[in-house]
Amino acid sequence: MITAQGERFFTAQDAARLLSPGVVTSGARRRVWHEEHDPAAAVRLALTSAQRSWVEAVAIAPTGTALAETGLALAFSKHLSTIRGRRSGEAACVTSPVPPPLPKTGLRRIPHLVTAAGPDGFWGDTVVWEVMTLERLSSWLERSHPIDLENVEAHVPQLIALRRAVREGTLPDTPASQVLRELLRTRYLSIRLVLQHQALFDSLLSPKETHP
Repeated sequence: MITAQGERFFTAQDAARLLSPGVVTSGARRRVWHEEHDPAAAVRLALTSAQRSWVEAVAIAPTGTALAETGLALAFSKHLSTIRGRRSGEAACVTSPVPPPLPKTGLRRIPHLVTAAGPDGFWGDTVVWEVMTLERLSSWLERSHPIDLENVEAHVPQLIALRRAVREGTLPDTPASQVLRELLRTRYLSIRLVLQHQALFDSLLSPKETHP
């Protein structure tokens, strides 16, 4: 299901696919799983696999992670490549259900805020992580100003609570909330919106503004 603002909701069927620890790729009507138990090696393998022309989606499947969570990461990887309009020669998106290690310099990890249905059928918010290069991040955000990803990571629980407040209509009546409401007329509360308006979200997540 896709909202008027362009947000996709992921169903239990999207997440009901998969596998074991390692890396899974999909595309061209086939799926390939590579066993790899070392987290850093799995990230390197995923980034290499993403370069293959037939690959449409890549997800890291960490040891001890529920298979449905990896299935959601794979579905979200394909969704990202689709909405970004992957160009010829461009790597597929690499995702993970948990924060992945960054085995080399120049890599960044992004906590995407995703709405998905759980086994009980109820919608809820979760996080799917993406690994990308700094150059790709700047291109995706359409700007090169400094961003504080560590601060964003530290506030993921508050961002999820903020999404819930938006959905339930319980945002406090403050100047920052008014600015957010205007932005949400044409967009949804994604991590891209957060990173493009970090000063606004710093204000929204400050102790002065509370969300039920």
